[in-house]
Amino acid sequence: MSESFQILAGYVLPHPPVIVPGVESGPHRAAATEAAIRRLAAGLARLKPETIVVISPHAPLFSDYLFMYDAPVLTGDLGRFGAPQVKLSLSQDQELHREITRRLEQADIAGGSLTAAQMNMHHIDPQLDHGVIVPLYFLAEAYPDFKLVAMSCSNLPLPRLYQVGEIIRQAAARLGRRIVILASGDQSHKANPDSPYGSCPEGAAYDKLVAEGLQTADLTQILSIDGRLRERAAECGYRSLVILCGAFSRQAVKTELLSFEAPYGIGYCTAAIYPDPDQPEPAADALQQALALSRRQGEARRLKSAPPVVIARDALEAYVRDHQTLNSKDFSGLPGTEFLFRDRAGAFVSLKKFGELRGCIGTTAATAATLADEIIRNAISAGLHDPRFDPVTADELPDLSYSVDILGRPEPVAGKQDLDPARYGVIVRSGSRSGLLLPDLEGIDTVEAQLTIACRKAGIDPNEPYQIQRFQVTRYT
Repeated sequence: MSESFQILAGYVLPHPPVIVPGVESGPHRAAATEAAIRRLAAGLARLKPETIVVISPHAPLFSDYLFMYDAPVLTGDLGRFGAPQVKLSLSQDQELHREITRRLEQADIAGGSLTAAQMNMHHIDPQLDHGVIVPLYFLAEAYPDFKLVAMSCSNLPLPRLYQVGEIIRQAAARLGRRIVILASGDQSHKANPDSPYGSCPEGAAYDKLVAEGLQTADLTQILSIDGRLRERAAECGYRSLVILCGAFSRQAVKTELLSFEAPYGIGYCTAAIYPDPDQPEPAADALQQALALSRRQGEARRLKSAPPVVIARDALEAYVRDHQTLNSKDFSGLPGTEFLFRDRAGAFVSLKKFGELRGCIGTTAATAATLADEIIRNAISAGLHDPRFDPVTADELPDLSYSVDILGRPEPVAGKQDLDPARYGVIVRSGSRSGLLLPDLEGIDTVEAQLTIACRKAGIDPNEPYQIQRFQVTRYT
């Protein structure tokens, strides 16, 4: 039997607690979503899976570890949403849990259970989160005879998440387990002006791409969604969806989009993916197609790169590929760069891979003889010495995108009224401690949030006295 048929279906479901009876005293505005989930629940009862694997963005999230809930019986409720009477208690499929963990280890992906001491150290609640409970409330109501495996979607790189989906499928095949995989997640949180988080054009654009991809069974379109678009859309369901797509890697699929609405300005998507036994196997791998498209787009951007980005990219590539350290003289023939050889300033170089941060290092004031040398130095540091990431390798270089922020001169401000997080970056100082935050960062929309994060970076208590400077940046891409 083909691996694909161990997966009976993949579900894409939102998790708004408001749709669960008992959470709200009055009617809610997501009737189409609730009706669609109930339709899927009826279909689940016909499929009769042995196990449901749920991937939730609200499970404990680590950048380098795939967390899996672990107890013989997994429980949770919606008490934090005012409905403690809404409870779930489901037996864990411990055999499948162990097989997935074993295969993660073989693939060199850190993941699995945490000890009680580790849970306490990270302040993790062992109870299931609402990303698991809300969709399962409806599924278990229609079909209670399944076991559960529940996990986080993690902040691992997207290709690794896709691989996690493959591992889930392989583990189920190894055990002969008939499973349904549930990708829990709301989509854009900025879909329209009804959102409490604000709205932006990217919110509706992101939702449209997800809906179209699920309607036409085009998983490559979903996996090709630009990271900057996802970031601005403020989605929370994409990483779960990537794992689900990975579970159908190299498999022909058919899809059904049951509902897509945004009644509260938040995209609620209800859809299903099924293996298509009538199509030949193996099918083209959706991730490889998406990566090929991304690289073609990257080559097109490369031809249009601003001079500071050309310097940053060429400097890092020369160092990683050839162990050669370039200097400003190597770029003397680059047109439109006079200011880079004349001026001195602080600069930040940011690297992204598949739309996600891969490194960022900068200087708040000039440390090199010229701005060009400043960029060269910081580009190499961003690629090799950002402590949050492993050094960039040569095979990653085609997948990197670059931006360079050149800092203007900092100036003191009288108070918060002189700040604007969209326009100005901030520097906070108290004694020898200082912290800097660039302007126009996704998710930082208020002065208070900007100062809080800058103080945290500096180790400054926001309630103690500190000085504030603002600065502007010129961003090159």
